[in-house]
Amino acid sequence: MVAQVDAEDIRFRRSRRRMLARVAGAALVVLPAFALLCVAFGKAWYDPLPHGPILLLAAVRFPVQLRRQGGLPLRLTSDFLELTRPGGGTLQVDWADLTRAEVRGRISPTLVLDIADRDRTRPVLDRWDWGRVGIWSRARRRCPSEVHVSLIATTPNVHRLRAELARRVARTGDQPLPDSTT
Repeated sequence: MVAQVDAEDIRFRRSRRRMLARVAGAALVVLPAFALLCVAFGKAWYDPLPHGPILLLAAVRFPVQLRRQGGLPLRLTSDFLELTRPGGGTLQVDWADLTRAEVRGRISPTLVLDIADRDRTRPVLDRWDWGRVGIWSRARRRCPSEVHVSLIATTPNVHRLRAELARRVARTGDQPLPDSTT
């Protein structure tokens, strides 16, 4: 049975090409700074013994950390937003259940979702479910209903995601609210 794809169905995922470009750009900034520090402190820049383990740990930690975080691939449909859970599987949130959906940051963009009713997600999302992957901060303690998704090296680009979120959240916000005075 073939799943029917909506015309407004947009998928966002990590791009290996963009990831490599980001790592290469970081290397072009870090390596000259590293060489200057070695010269300033009188160390041989080519001697890997004192600095090798730190550089190796940094190079391995970045992709592993991104792989542990959930969220991507991300799918936007006309009815809901679908995230990949940190442990695998998917999480669907209806547009009406989102009080906020925005992209924060430019260098390290993050999708921030504020879910109004966690009981209406499919499957039901526990209060601290998303926080088990190590995305803890003071803001997380103040607002446990927030879901943060790292958007580093996302394709199509983050600008397209911002535009789509603005369009879809604005469309659901235009619907009249039920009358609560009766």
